Amino acid sequence: MLKNKYFIILVLILFILPGVWALLQPGFFLSDDGEWMVIRFSAFYENLVNGQFPVRFLSRLNNGFGYPVSNFLYPLFMYIGTPIHALGFSFVDTIKIILGGSLILGGIFSFLWLRRMFGNAASFAGALVYSLFPYHLWDIYKRGSVGEVLALCLVPFILWQVERRNLTLVSLGIGSLIVSHNTLALLFLPVIAGYMILNTNLKFLFLTMLLGLGLSAFFSLPAIYDLRFTVFSQVSVSNFSDYFINQTNLSLLGLIFPAVLVFSVLLFKRNKNFLYFLLITLVSTFLTLEMSSIFWKFISPLVQFPFRFLSVVMLGLAFLAAFNIGKLTGRVQKTALTIIILLIFISAKDFLSPSKFQNYPDSFYSTNQDTTTVKNEYMPRWVKNLPSSYSSKVEVVEGNSQVGNLTISPNKIMFDAFSEGKIQVNTVYFPGWKVFVNGEETEVSYEENGLIMFDIQEEENKIEAKFAETNLRLFSDFISIISLILVVGWLRFK
Repeated sequence: MLKNKYFIILVLILFILPGVWALLQPGFFLSDDGEWMVIRFSAFYENLVNGQFPVRFLSRLNNGFGYPVSNFLYPLFMYIGTPIHALGFSFVDTIKIILGGSLILGGIFSFLWLRRMFGNAASFAGALVYSLFPYHLWDIYKRGSVGEVLALCLVPFILWQVERRNLTLVSLGIGSLIVSHNTLALLFLPVIAGYMILNTNLKFLFLTMLLGLGLSAFFSLPAIYDLRFTVFSQVSVSNFSDYFINQTNLSLLGLIFPAVLVFSVLLFKRNKNFLYFLLITLVSTFLTLEMSSIFWKFISPLVQFPFRFLSVVMLGLAFLAAFNIGKLTGRVQKTALTIIILLIFISAKDFLSPSKFQNYPDSFYSTNQDTTTVKNEYMPRWVKNLPSSYSSKVEVVEGNSQVGNLTISPNKIMFDAFSEGKIQVNTVYFPGWKVFVNGEETEVSYEENGLIMFDIQEEENKIEAKFAETNLRLFSDFISIISLILVVGWLRFK
């Protein structure tokens, strides 16, 4: 029975369950970003079911004036959450399902990856270290970072498929990783590339990376190009020096960290994968410490928080734990496995549940109009003063024009306007918004206050303002579609 991988996976899930138990409690836990993720998802869902795809502009946020946050920040968890919510789960429960499912699946994928190289006992140890590593749990219950937790689930999946030489699933995994969390993709893609160089060949690396980048192009290319339209470069979201690992937060490493490293030194082997993961563990640990400050002047614009390198540390420790246990046999192996299990639970015990819950109805989140970012860093740069409220979605700002038959949906505003004048639609302009007067596109101005304005000349006008893809975004969508066709075609061919 102990040699049956499915039985081992079942036991692994039982061992991981303490890490998700708090998610089964009613309400939603207080965290840094978790509440914002629920709000953002609810707004995303509104735009998606009303026809915006891919979803880039969330019309309800920013006090109803709209905010293009999903054009820039990791939308995968919201795409995954859409069918879950459609099945009847609340917005809160949907996010909790994604968090818990990601933690459990991350453990299973870690086991399946490590099992390609080691036995059941060693793979079980590594998977448990990965799943219940203190930082992993802290990411859920303190930070509420849904995108990061989802990305941490995908990394061992990709490595598992690399071991299986499955070009299709590696490509899909890489594309999903990029869309799941921008920053963790930057951290892990070099790690994954290095692993492929050691264990496959350059052709496999080139094809999977190319297809993965192509699959994510619908998100990544607009996120990079459209950043110029925002105030992002002018805003300092945080000071990296406040987020190093020090004596106050050393528990994020737990006792499991020094134990595995000492274990690795004692059982040191000249194995390419062992040396690789030992190196990335040590380098990543160094980058979480204040002594690495000199490098953070260059890293901070991309990574923001030094503690994020603990994501790479936990992957390295998972491999090293499995490697070390795999080198032992008999009673010594059983003893070492027991010690690893005890240490990971001792390390995790203070992170297994949040400090406080709040029990609000779904309407609390689905009507909230926050921007869901710390300093509104993705606000279009032509918005000089943040708008706070409006009396009507459409206003006449010049002339004697009158507005009637107003119909509002998340992605489209339609109305009739009578007589000449200047009309203001109380929506922040972002490339993609277009206005049609009597079926013909008209010029939009937005420099005055960042909102959509346009002139009408006729006595009777049918007006339609709607959000659509720009040429660059259409090109990016086309790249992703072609990449998906190639990936599916390769799968059918194989």
